[in-house]
Amino acid sequence: MAKLLFLQDLEYEFLGPMYVSSMLKKHGHKVLMRVGSGLKDFRSTLGSFKPDFVAFSIMSGSHHWALNMAREVKREYGIANIFGGPHPTYFPDFIQEEGVDIIVRGEGERACLELMDRFDKNEDYLELKNLWVSRNNRVFKNELRCLDDDLDLYPFADRELYLDLNGKIDLSVRNIIASRGCPWHCTFCFNDSMRELYNDKGKYVRIRQIDKVIEESIYLRDTAKARILYFVDDVFGLNSKWLYEFLPKFKEKVGLPFICLVRADEICRNDKYASYLADCGCVLACFGIESGDEHIRGKILNKNLTNDEIYKAAQRLHAAGLKFRTFNILGLPGETLEEAISTVKINIDIKTDYPWCSIFLPFPGTKLTEYAKNAGYLNSDYNMDSLARSFYAKSSLSSHPNINQIQNLQSFFQTAVLWPWTFGIIKLLIRLPRNIFFTLWFGLVYFVVCVKSEKRGFFRTFYFALRNYQRLMKKDKKE
Repeated sequence: MAKLLFLQDLEYEFLGPMYVSSMLKKHGHKVLMRVGSGLKDFRSTLGSFKPDFVAFSIMSGSHHWALNMAREVKREYGIANIFGGPHPTYFPDFIQEEGVDIIVRGEGERACLELMDRFDKNEDYLELKNLWVSRNNRVFKNELRCLDDDLDLYPFADRELYLDLNGKIDLSVRNIIASRGCPWHCTFCFNDSMRELYNDKGKYVRIRQIDKVIEESIYLRDTAKARILYFVDDVFGLNSKWLYEFLPKFKEKVGLPFICLVRADEICRNDKYASYLADCGCVLACFGIESGDEHIRGKILNKNLTNDEIYKAAQRLHAAGLKFRTFNILGLPGETLEEAISTVKINIDIKTDYPWCSIFLPFPGTKLTEYAKNAGYLNSDYNMDSLARSFYAKSSLSSHPNINQIQNLQSFFQTAVLWPWTFGIIKLLIRLPRNIFFTLWFGLVYFVVCVKSEKRGFFRTFYFALRNYQRLMKKDKKE
């Protein structure tokens, strides 16, 4: 049988590789995952496992490390590579990069299985759907296959794949999905682009069977020793009939606390929604505000969410005793300092328990990035290589009023929301030049909020953050 080795530099469990792995293993292929920073970390496995392919599941920004690693492996071991995940899906010209052999676009379970089956039988795979293949200076581009309507045809995500992380990160909080896809059209999100890719290729939003989600949850509780489940669906419980049937079953048969992503307007549609979540084990509900300015949120971000709905949703969550996290973005195209401050204010008003805020990171391919380009907020030559290293780095916009103060405000966003009495002082501090003390303070508060909100182990999360910060600094020095 064919052998596939995933390589990754971030100490984190990603569901994409786990789903691919479970599909391949179910059909007899062998799959391993190794997590490290350099080739030296993988030499032992490359020598003993002798994979037929090395694979990388990459987001935009992480593709630089993966590409360099693939080249090193190919140069020293002669092993071909496969790239999947968001970056090659949305930017398939990645196949033109020197050393790249295969990219998998879109959902990769069946495409990877067919690829491994063909390779095992010594059959060619140049025409397989979802694959773009580079061979002999020629690229073979294939269309996407239709989406599977029934997600439960896939085996459960392979929870044994990330054995490398045992003892390194807190694995008592485990990710799970009950659905794929999102019906909304926010301009800062890639979902619109994905929906267009799969136009006329099946139903984009799909929800799993209740009993299967319950079964996987029980496995995570009893075998994987999970103490909290994190439903990482774009929006949890898109179908209210499904949700109200699922929740009491989950409470009765699983009984674990859980975290989920919701929308404020969905909470408003049913006055029992928040209390029902809380009664059935939800310990944290997360929803996006993005901007405190209703015009920006509606016209620029296409969020279609009113201030009244945000206030009403928060009121219901508080009444249910359910803590919540909000997602916010500062430094949006054309945003004034006063508009940025309004985002802090609305979070203070609704008494957000766990605020989260980033600097706008313009991902090429999203409608918001195109808007920023067309409006002159981004250089015309802005591309994937222009991406900042994280959501918390400096703004990528070339033209923006008061950007330095807005960047500083992001560093103190959580502080202002959690301790409103500091807001007046913060308004003065943000006028100062950006400095290392602002960054360190942000990192400290961010870490504490993350640990408290997701109930993660303090020390393991601290060492995880420290190790990944060190890796980030090493990358910056190399660049």
